[in-house]
Amino acid sequence: FIGWDDGSWGYHGDDGNFFHSRDYYRYGPLFSTSDTIGCCLNFKNNTVFYTKNGINLGSIAFRNLKGTLYPCVGLRSQSGSIEVNFGSRKFKFAGNAEKL
Repeated sequence: FIGWDDGSWGYHGDDGNFFHSRDYYRYGPLFSTSDTIGCCLNFKNNTVFYTKNGINLGSIAFRNLKGTLYPCVGLRSQSGSIEVNFGSRKFKFAGNAEKL
């Protein structure tokens, strides 16, 4: 799973924890089907925060971004599907995510 390998990090919907290189801490609410999760990378101060359905979860999840980043998503269901938007179209909640 994302965040279990060295150098990876991610917010898990099944428990609300944020994982980084196998370390973890409680970060935000659980999420599931029909939720929209935003991963907001701030390259000016090298931080990451998340949003759920356009609401900022209120704290920085990760600091000290560096190196080449590779986006990924993990699913527990073999029949699951997702939709991603890396900016090629308008973000669903772009105006509602406050900046930290």
